[in-house]
Amino acid sequence: MRIFLHTFGCKANQYETELMRARMESGGGVSVEDPREADLCLVNSCSVTAVADKECRQFVRRLLRENPRARIVITGCYATHAPKELAALSSRVEVYSNQEKDRLPSCVGFEVGPEIYGLPRYSTRVRAFVKIQDGCRAPCKYCIIPTVRPDLWNKPVDHVLKEVGALINDGHEEVVFTGIRLGLYRDGGLNLAGLLRKIIALPGRFRVRLSSLEVTEASDELVELAASSEKICRHFHIPLQSGEDGVLKEMGRWYRFSQFEERVRFIRGRLPDCGITSDVMVGFPAESEEAFQTTYNRIAGLELSGLHVFPFSPRPGTQAAERTPLPAEAVKDRAKRLINLAKELKMKFHQRFEGTVREVLAEPSGEGWTDNYLRIRFEPGPEIPSGKLIRMRI
Repeated sequence: MRIFLHTFGCKANQYETELMRARMESGGGVSVEDPREADLCLVNSCSVTAVADKECRQFVRRLLRENPRARIVITGCYATHAPKELAALSSRVEVYSNQEKDRLPSCVGFEVGPEIYGLPRYSTRVRAFVKIQDGCRAPCKYCIIPTVRPDLWNKPVDHVLKEVGALINDGHEEVVFTGIRLGLYRDGGLNLAGLLRKIIALPGRFRVRLSSLEVTEASDELVELAASSEKICRHFHIPLQSGEDGVLKEMGRWYRFSQFEERVRFIRGRLPDCGITSDVMVGFPAESEEAFQTTYNRIAGLELSGLHVFPFSPRPGTQAAERTPLPAEAVKDRAKRLINLAKELKMKFHQRFEGTVREVLAEPSGEGWTDNYLRIRFEPGPEIPSGKLIRMRI
């Protein structure tokens, strides 16, 4: 059976898609890049915003038009959150929740061998994602994820070690640890820092990057470990969401800006060259113009290296969805102002390292990431093999 897979959303989703691919290929499936050639089209959906939902629907309609004979299967967070909405697109659409995702290859007809706990290779990227945690029960009033991924799960340490070891042996020189709430990782008495100590003790030339961490989980222990080992990327992504305490409280976030600021200062003190990026939401119903300006000024003062800006999206089933939204033009204007600030911060951080030499993970496109999350362009050639860590002058 020829299978086409497409992923929307986070790194955890991307990893889960690759794991489903591996399981279906182990049962005789053959991956194709063109959905028109597939017998089965599988979409792993995201539902973090209304835009994500819309993009998924549009993509599924395209699949239905372009391949009228294929089975169309949708799983992921949107499929869990609003299965009837997706099923209504066509009688050909089959919907499976996140809770059914592990069994999905068998459900669609593949005889899968013994359970694959991880990926021995990551066929679609030079950076290999490894999902080590799932589930979130945070009290954020705007977020649907605790509803669609409520069960906390941690990959056993021995499985993580085996998977990372296999990926290194396959030639991957960067492994990205991902999860829905990565900082909550626990296996017995071992936390995320304890797992990292075991990982960096593995032989081979490689580095580990952490995906998003909540500010209360970017611990001193993690920062000190990153400062002590070149195998841990000097990059922390820590969501802020708002820089104004009243808005944070209304959002259901459990920290104040002073705690976020303290973490950033501490990381900079131990890792002066560290990239620190963040997420910020604009237009939350409790955000006044004054509160937004406070957020803007405080972010400018932190001098982050990157910023993902996104507008508030009311998600049915969350507390914030019941509140009166702000005028669309005001939200659009605030987003534009923060995006411009983000560009300035990113450029300023890049300019700090002009002329320095850092390791870059080379990609076939002639671009790559440094350990501290600078995006670097270079001239591809045989002396710069794709997927390898190469020292380059910036």
